[in-house]
Parts: sequence; structure tokens; C-alpha cells
Amino acid sequence: MISSTGRSESGFSLLELMVVIFIIGLLSGVAALTLPSKDGSALLHEQRFKLIGSLRSARAEAVFSGHSLGLQWQRQRGEFYVLTRDGWQKIVKGVLAKNITLAEDVQTELLVDGEVLHEQSRLDDNEDGEQQVSPQLVFLSDGQISPFEWRLSTAGAESLSFDEQLAVARP
Repeated sequence: MISSTGRSESGFSLLELMVVIFIIGLLSGVAALTLPSKDGSALLHEQRFKLIGSLRSARAEAVFSGHSLGLQWQRQRGEFYVLTRDGWQKIVKGVLAKNITLAEDVQTELLVDGEVLHEQSRLDDNEDGEQQVSPQLVFLSDGQISPFEWRLSTAGAESLSFDEQLAVARP
């Protein structure tokens, strides 16, 4: 179409594009707010797979490196250590250098050798008076893991558990 000024009009104006982009943004914001949040069961499954994945990585690293590794667990978070001549040293490089952290809504109960592990840190004093870490879970270079059962629970969901086989324990 040719306007009265002699120029042809085609396409969209900048104002029209801005209005359309604004409407799309508004609708996507409304859609995101109406999406259901994770229920307790989905959160437990996600956290269990996160833990099992990290523990499997530690077992594999112990086998491939030929070193014993350990997991120190305290207050919803865990750190991996390697056993050296100087004792347990925190792993600072690689995948296991990253701490494992669970969601705040998830309660954990870690049973080591059939006993519930309490929240206090496990630190031992050596001859020099320095505190040495004593990990609760140990991964040996032959692929064995110290016996444990890990239970996860949250409000509104049935609890899940797994053991040193890194498989889901049957109730």
C-alpha cells in the first residue's frame, strides 16, 4: 500500500514489536508461576540420585587411583578426603573437591555399622594436639565401602534409603 506521502508501508513498527514482546514476557512469567513446585517425593528422589552419584564417583576414584577415600558428613553437607601418609587430607582438585550439599527440606539419617551418626563432627586429636578428620564412610581401593545405610525423608513423602551397595534399599 502506498501512503499519501508516497512511501510504502510494510512490516511492523517498533512500538508494535515492543508491545508483542511485553505481552509474551508477561504470559511466560504467569506460566512460570503457575508451574507446580517439586513435591516431597520428587525432591527425595533427586537428592538420593545426587548422593548415590557422588558416592559412586568416590568409589570409582578410589579404585582407579589406588588410594582410600573418605566422606566426612556434617549438617546436610559432605566433604571428600584422601588418605595420605600424613592422614586424611581434603580433596582439592577434581570432581570430588566439590562439597555435596542437600536441600534444606530433606532430613538425613546416616547409620554406620548399624549406629546412627550424630551431627557432631568426627575429629580426633593426634600427638601434636592438631585435630585430624575421621571420615564416617571409607572407600577402599578394591571397591569396597564401609557398611552404612542412608535414610532421606521430608514432609509429605515416604522416606527413601540406600546402602553401601549404592542401590535403593527395600522397606
